Amino acid sequence: MRVGARVFVLWCFLAPVGVLAAEQSPHELYDAINALTVDPSQSYRLVPENRIELRRGDAVISLEEGTLAFFSPLDGRITGAVFSGRGHALAVPRDPVEKQQMGRFLGAPVLDQTFASAYLRFSDGTAVELLSQFHNSNLAAQTDTSFAGQWEPALARLNSLYSLRILIDFLSPDPRPAFYASLDGASTGQFDIVLDGRREEQFLLGQTVKNASGTFYDTWTSHGIPNLPARPMAFRALHYSLESAILPNNSLEATAVLQIRAQTGKARVLVFELSRALTIDRVTSEHGEPLSFFQNEGMTLQERSARGNDYLYVILTAPPHQGEEFTLQFHYRGNVIQDAGNSVLFVGARESWYPHLGDPADFATYDLTIRWPRKLRLVATGSKLDEREEGEFRVGHWKTEKPMAVAGFNLGEYATSSVASSGHSIDVYANRELEENLKNRLMASSPDGIAITSRTAGAPSARLAVTLPVLTPSPADALKQLGKEIDSSVHFYETFSGPFPFHNLSVSQIPGTFGQGWPGLLYVSTFSFLSREAQQRAGLTPTGQEHFTELVPYHEVAHQWWGNVVGWSSYRDQWIDEAISNYLALLFADTRGNPDHTLRVWLTRYRRQLTEKSPDADEPTGDIGALTLGLRLNSSKSPSAYERVVYSKGSWIIHMLREMLRQPAAAGQPVSKQSDARFTALLQKLVTKYAYRALSTDDLQHEVESVMTPGMDLEGGHSMDWFFDEWVRGAGIPHYRVEFTAHRDDTGYSVRGKLFQTGVPRSFLASVPLYATGSSGGRSFLGNVLAAGPETAFRFHTSSPPHKILIDSRMTLLCTTD
Repeated sequence: MRVGARVFVLWCFLAPVGVLAAEQSPHELYDAINALTVDPSQSYRLVPENRIELRRGDAVISLEEGTLAFFSPLDGRITGAVFSGRGHALAVPRDPVEKQQMGRFLGAPVLDQTFASAYLRFSDGTAVELLSQFHNSNLAAQTDTSFAGQWEPALARLNSLYSLRILIDFLSPDPRPAFYASLDGASTGQFDIVLDGRREEQFLLGQTVKNASGTFYDTWTSHGIPNLPARPMAFRALHYSLESAILPNNSLEATAVLQIRAQTGKARVLVFELSRALTIDRVTSEHGEPLSFFQNEGMTLQERSARGNDYLYVILTAPPHQGEEFTLQFHYRGNVIQDAGNSVLFVGARESWYPHLGDPADFATYDLTIRWPRKLRLVATGSKLDEREEGEFRVGHWKTEKPMAVAGFNLGEYATSSVASSGHSIDVYANRELEENLKNRLMASSPDGIAITSRTAGAPSARLAVTLPVLTPSPADALKQLGKEIDSSVHFYETFSGPFPFHNLSVSQIPGTFGQGWPGLLYVSTFSFLSREAQQRAGLTPTGQEHFTELVPYHEVAHQWWGNVVGWSSYRDQWIDEAISNYLALLFADTRGNPDHTLRVWLTRYRRQLTEKSPDADEPTGDIGALTLGLRLNSSKSPSAYERVVYSKGSWIIHMLREMLRQPAAAGQPVSKQSDARFTALLQKLVTKYAYRALSTDDLQHEVESVMTPGMDLEGGHSMDWFFDEWVRGAGIPHYRVEFTAHRDDTGYSVRGKLFQTGVPRSFLASVPLYATGSSGGRSFLGNVLAAGPETAFRFHTSSPPHKILIDSRMTLLCTTD
């Protein structure tokens, strides 16, 4: 066949769905796509003069010399190709954040890489485009059975990673084409180029990396493409009805009925998150019709990075009309409840124990009915309507008062304590025993015996080693005190964030070193239930003890507003809820009267974390990347950077905003409570305006600009671009030092000097406060210097000679100084 005719045939077959596809079930079509192999008769020999190129997003892929062969067509569509020889990939992202990440992983803000082989999968016009170029270069197809055979093992391994994505476009009346290239780079090793219209950020470069810390997907860049439309939300969940039974062996059997609305009328594939520990038995429509589904088939690390670890695709028989509401019913079973030993149970898959549709800002109503063994207590999100015994089981019914983004539960052989307060109640649940691992650690750290002095009349004293039984602490010992302190934190946060959004808050213990705050339900680490002495015996450092005692429970309380009322949709905006929650927890710790836990102490620790390199990272935490990178901060180069950057730098950013918004105190007067009026008004406006929807970084900047003071307008134009570009979307911590001279004049002393700024780009702007100290040790405010570039001259006038100039002695700015 002549090349020109081949191109014409391919154009003809680019209709939405071929005849054969219409006759096949989704699973049959998936198996057919998965089984595709290289067509030996469609091989092309390329030489440098041919200049074969593909431009995808910001990348240019050049096939310079070698052999390319297409996959066999399916329903007239070619969905893949392979190449061996010499090629070249070039990509230059435009965004400064993405350039910084490219430089971090590749050593330069550009991908400029030769490659020896390429595996290509696509649902776009790649085949037609290549055939057109072959035609223009007078290249004809050849038969090369040997080349096709060389690729068979790779296809058997790689096809399943992309077949489901190809299937979705085969089935869709509104396909959003995708292009995936896996290239064998000369110096980088295997890496990916992705352009996918179904991704929120259509363009991606990255690679899978394995090292001693685990397996990671390092995202070199991920961003939208200006000329590609944003992916619309195809479906929205309106209501979840969940009926679950927890069996005596702790396994779960459940039925979920979801009421869903079609948003576009152009889609028939729904994507849910569901734990891989659960097995779907069937999915049915509201008429009882069984529907095809795919659970975790061929999931790539790219998808895990974007979606989490678990997914479920459901295929409708036809696209519902726009605005049409319908229901789906899921039947599933498995083990999401884990046993930590000593009868300490907890829910492992807290985010995915039921089919969840949408992102963390998709709020819906929930109705939960749960049946569980009678010997256990169970707590859940929502208002409890009923609890009763049925033989050896209990049955409880919960319903949401307000929309929620997620539902959850926890269970155990709990002791409980309650605190009643105005407008809400606090119920604290804790196991009577420690989990096995923690109990063993405490037992191992206990002394073998206690020396007791014994005296007998007329005899010298003797010291006898008497072994006493080792008493391990019970988490239940802390119930009442923890409940009171959590109630105090609720009242404290109401000052900043408005009324507590729920009638009840259940606080449940969970093994591990983390906490989570679901709507009206906290999961709090066992360490937060232990005394300082027990924490020390368990191996916690003093800083770790303070973290679990002073911050963890109260950080999760703050999430009742920040995360469960104000949501986030993109991974780039998750930092906001975490940063505000953590900063409010710092402020609460600051009120508790311990001088070692003041706000200044915590901020000093966070600054040190940001300027130091952790043992598992390749550079200081503050230089790893921007807050808006979210979980992308975790990579093979910095496996745990997300928490260190988001909590440390995020808290500092909220602190800096608060300080800039504060009303200045009169000379010699302490800062009053009213000085936080602007900051408090900002937070309460965010809670009210963005209730039950997503708050983005751009939204936050807009709201800050609506309350900013003249002193915050460093660039003019009533804009906070300088702050958000440098601190939120940028990396690096500025370092300052000062040189000055003072000369007496007729009215006092003229102070001239220079402020030097390093560690950040030349374009970095900051308003840096300077203070003068006299020979007697007194301190006076000189003024703020607008640092712009490596050095900035300043001039002040004082009534007394300055002995030393201090830089930001009140800690209003995240920086280091000489």
